[in-house]
Amino acid sequence: MITKTLFACCAAGLGLGAFAQDAAPAAEAKPQEKVVLPWEETAEQRDARMQWWRDAKFGMFIHYGLYSGLGGFFKGQFGGGEWIQRNLRLDTDTYAAEALPKFKPAPGCTEAWAELAAYAGCKYAVLTTKHHEGFGLFDTDSTDYCAGKAVGRDIVREYTDSFRKRGIKIGFYHSVIDWHHPDYDNTICPDLCYPEDQEAMLKQKGIPRNQESYLKYLHSQVRELLTKYGDISVLWWDYSQGAAEGDRAWKATELMTMAHTLQPGIIMNNRLYNLSGFDASRDGEILPRKHGDYTSPEKRIPAKGYPGVDWEACMTIGDKWGYCMADTNIKSPQEIIAKLEECAAKNGNLLLNIGPKADGSIPEPLVRVFRCVGDWMKVNSEAIYASRGVLDIDLPEGVGASVVGEALYVFLPAGVQQDYTLRIPAHQIDNVAPSILGQPDVKVGMRRVEEPGQDEPRAFMEFTVPAAAWQNAVQGLPVLKLTNNS
Repeated sequence: MITKTLFACCAAGLGLGAFAQDAAPAAEAKPQEKVVLPWEETAEQRDARMQWWRDAKFGMFIHYGLYSGLGGFFKGQFGGGEWIQRNLRLDTDTYAAEALPKFKPAPGCTEAWAELAAYAGCKYAVLTTKHHEGFGLFDTDSTDYCAGKAVGRDIVREYTDSFRKRGIKIGFYHSVIDWHHPDYDNTICPDLCYPEDQEAMLKQKGIPRNQESYLKYLHSQVRELLTKYGDISVLWWDYSQGAAEGDRAWKATELMTMAHTLQPGIIMNNRLYNLSGFDASRDGEILPRKHGDYTSPEKRIPAKGYPGVDWEACMTIGDKWGYCMADTNIKSPQEIIAKLEECAAKNGNLLLNIGPKADGSIPEPLVRVFRCVGDWMKVNSEAIYASRGVLDIDLPEGVGASVVGEALYVFLPAGVQQDYTLRIPAHQIDNVAPSILGQPDVKVGMRRVEEPGQDEPRAFMEFTVPAAAWQNAVQGLPVLKLTNNS
């Protein structure tokens, strides 16, 4: 049998003056009962709220904004992706004059995003409602610097409609940093990213910083996002550093309280605070409940996961988040599938990014990767969805496993060209039926073997997987299923 211990441990003219901060928020329904805030929840209440997210395992991240039209270049000068304004030190007027005319979302572009996400098997999605550049993808009266005023479109509305009708849960990314709003005070933490020429322009124009005023704007936009678009499942903040964190910088407790009052079931990451998953040396720290529901390592998967902490690795397919025509370092489908397997084996989620072009179309290399992941998921998704990682079973280095119900799933290594033998200590697993997902004709050998030990013989269950399993597997990544027979 698979031991009880194993299961128990799985555990254009839009400048700085175009703001209307006091615009009336959308009407909101009063909650029928007192909202229990995350830091007030019992363990059972928290588990109930987090369950869908823990079960989902796989989401799509979408970085789309004015930077998408620049494609990594400003008047011929390379500047990267979504950080191009900061990397080239551009003030917002100079940046917007070049970027706004290039932002041309085609009709139906969000349908293509949602169709791809559904094909790949994504259970939730997160869209950049506003990135650091300050441009909102929604239609709002709080500023003219938004898609509603620039192109007469509410991209957030289109996104929620497209994804919701496919049964994909809705998430919003929202930057607390703002390189456009004149009141945003980057001096709270000078090391936090900010375009140098924007700072110089504000000084030249004699515009003082007023973080209190900016926070009214920030909070009003968040309130608008959480009241106009139906059920919102995830709020993905970005990001904090040094002293620019928490209540001092963002009135984080107030923001989180508002979010849970308006959307009681919402799940939020930890980036209103500076324990954000960037620093691997802090991987062992426990996430305080008031700092968010999960931690968010970026472009990496922690070596041992985060035992006792919910987490999600956000990952690019290339090197950039936003579209960049020079971003050709594309990960293979096999690499991405292996990362999805690794996240599942370590009790985490994978949020995989696309960076659409100016017209909203998805670069073909990214489409190919997502579709290949979808092909693999059609065969192997039972090892991913609703799984919990297996952290206390002795497997070869680089081999992970998940558990769902009475079945253990072993993610076999890539590149095997001959029969493969896997040994697991018999006290950890016994009385199971082995098979390869999607390959009923491939028979896995199984036997119990004993070897001399220091005090007494050591027993193992030995599984022999034919090389044909790799030849037949989608992307050459087979999954061994061990079903409990007891």
